[in-house]
Amino acid sequence: MAERRSLAAAVSTPVPGVDHELVRSFVTQNQHSERPIVAPARISDEPRPVVRDEIARIDSVESRTPKAKSKKANRFQPVGLIPVTIRLRPDIAGALKRASLERELEGEEVFTQQDIVEQALEPWLKREGMLP
Repeated sequence: MAERRSLAAAVSTPVPGVDHELVRSFVTQNQHSERPIVAPARISDEPRPVVRDEIARIDSVESRTPKAKSKKANRFQPVGLIPVTIRLRPDIAGALKRASLERELEGEEVFTQQDIVEQALEPWLKREGMLP
């Protein structure tokens, strides 16, 4: 079993191959450090999920740049699922939950609340011209 020790003790113990000052500035989030906190780059052939901060950064850059007039699809395609928070009336939320549970009990392929909402929204978004 690994020995438990405090974070301060772990930071003060040098680790071979790791820049001690970089570790200390990262852990303490030292704003006055001369070296910026930079995470090492990962090189991988596999796509990685896009995180919320990256999406916000991309959205803010896209809102400042003029839009192209072509009808090409957006080049940026997020990987995975994007969390979206909405509020529903109690009767709709209850009906969605009930539909989900009943469909699961009946062995339906589409039974999760997420799948039901996606299935309902997609035709509407297509009709409104928001999806191809």
